[in-house]
Amino acid sequence: MNDTSPELERKHREMLLQHSGAERLKMGSSMFATARALVVASVLEKEPSASPARVREQLFLRFYGHEFGAEERERIAAWLSRDEPESHGSASKVPVNWDDLEMALTANAEEWTCYLDRRSGGVEMVPIGRMDDDDAWLSEEELDAGLAAGHLIHVEPLGSRIEYGWMEEFTGTVSDDRLRDRLEIALDGRGAFRRFKNALHDAPDERERWFAFRDARLHAAAREWLAEHRIEPTTAPPARRRGRDRPGAT
Repeated sequence: MNDTSPELERKHREMLLQHSGAERLKMGSSMFATARALVVASVLEKEPSASPARVREQLFLRFYGHEFGAEERERIAAWLSRDEPESHGSASKVPVNWDDLEMALTANAEEWTCYLDRRSGGVEMVPIGRMDDDDAWLSEEELDAGLAAGHLIHVEPLGSRIEYGWMEEFTGTVSDDRLRDRLEIALDGRGAFRRFKNALHDAPDERERWFAFRDARLHAAAREWLAEHRIEPTTAPPARRRGRDRPGAT
């Protein structure tokens, strides 16, 4: 079903064509990453113990399942839902510092580079523009050695587009019409994160519900990251806390 008018489609196409090919590719990749993260979060919210294979199966069904006949769709889904072969090695057991990991996943990639240390479970954060003589961070030699030995794993931030998608998703769950309208307006254009936070300031119950919602999405993203890197955490995620005490809370 397409309820977009031909005129709006034409204008949208003209706007896209004003960007370079590289910019359009980057926009498309960002939108797909956002959609994928939302699907993964939804799967893990319903099935917290879902295996990486189960997540792969659900991603296929939601994104591409409609493109296949029933028999072929079931065959592909069954293949994707298989457990990883034993030859891939067992998962590493790591005492993950969840606050550190979640802060790394929401870090500004233009300011910080983050690495999870398999040995301690903590995260090493290195500023992008650090001074050469600044000894407060890991040296280049230490980083290279840690990466080569497999002790350090680069943590790629989720990106603002993912968190923006969480805000959009949360806004759709707000039952108060006036507040929902304010949040939708807040999400339009630059400065959306600050306006969204301000719009929730006078609605403490919904503000706390947002923090719990964001916590759940962030926990799900962290679990997926760990599963992708074959890390089995020996520590549990922190209990949900009030937003002002939560590292990185919007």
